[in-house]
Amino acid sequence: MVNMTRDEAFSELKKLVKNENLIKHHLACEICMKALYRKLTPQNLQNQWDEEKWGMVGLLHDADYELSKGSPEKHTLILEQKLGSKLLPEVMYAIKSHNWQNNGVEPKSLMDWSIYSCDELTGLIIAATLIHPDKKLSSVNVDFVMNRFNEPSFARGASRAQIRTCETKLNIPLKDFISVCLEAMQAISSSLGL
Repeated sequence: MVNMTRDEAFSELKKLVKNENLIKHHLACEICMKALYRKLTPQNLQNQWDEEKWGMVGLLHDADYELSKGSPEKHTLILEQKLGSKLLPEVMYAIKSHNWQNNGVEPKSLMDWSIYSCDELTGLIIAATLIHPDKKLSSVNVDFVMNRFNEPSFARGASRAQIRTCETKLNIPLKDFISVCLEAMQAISSSLGL
């Protein structure tokens, strides 16, 4: 089986994605996916290999976004053509499944549903941080994000329904889900520029 190292994956990401904010989105999803792996996997079953695999899904999930702009049905499929042979099948499947409403590849595993749910949440957390008085992730708390979540006009592009799948597909209450992802993103705030 083939799998890229994290450094190789990040190098590929930088080749495919030119927008710095989009790269930061990938970093946010990577750290959230690792945190979700730890949350969802019993401690006695956790291992570094699987955690890295979950992180790889987050790191590469939108790597073809700039290439598929305007053709949402091609999003993730272009990436599969470019990097699919270098990724583990379950990693590529999870990446494709986060766009299942456009490409028909339905999420099945906890890894698949995790990227589907956290993809939108990371954007909401960043948007909430940017309206916080000091614009620092360290100053944002779960209640601040929940208040923004409950404002339909705030960050309209962040699908609340998609984020809420954390409750039905991952069995994580929304506030807990926000907490897991917010704390993970706070740990890399300097990389996110926040």
